[in-house]
Amino acid sequence: MKCKTAEKWILWSLDRRLDERSREGLEEHLAACPSCRKAAAEYRSMLALLREEKERTPLPRFWERLEPRLREEQKIVPLVLWERWALHAVPVFVALVALAAGLFIFTPQTREIGQSEALLIENTNPFSETRGLFEQKRPEDKSMMLIFASLDEKPSVRRQSP
Repeated sequence: MKCKTAEKWILWSLDRRLDERSREGLEEHLAACPSCRKAAAEYRSMLALLREEKERTPLPRFWERLEPRLREEQKIVPLVLWERWALHAVPVFVALVALAAGLFIFTPQTREIGQSEALLIENTNPFSETRGLFEQKRPEDKSMMLIFASLDEKPSVRRQSP
């Protein structure tokens, strides 16, 4: 028999819940195992102390020391209520954050497309605008056309990204 099983049977024997066959096996193990004998003796002495019916009187000034502590515990009660509320609020908050993140991630995003992309989508020739620039004779006219072309705001074509 293992000592762990013997210890369980010792506790059962103190409660008188052990059958005759198991009691005999326990007695054989106790005869052979000194550590289990010591544990059985300790359990029996603890049980004897617990069964004594002496009425214990508290130490002097026990109640004077206990009452302020009880009042402190009553002051802490609102904090306990807040903790209970917080324990319920945290999972709700986490679920809302996860929902918001999911909506943010899975909603289609729109972005502004570049000029080269717009030319490809519209299927236009990019040299049509620059041809007029190259046909200018004077360098000042070319520079002025470049400046005004860069300032010219064209409505950008937007498309949804996948």
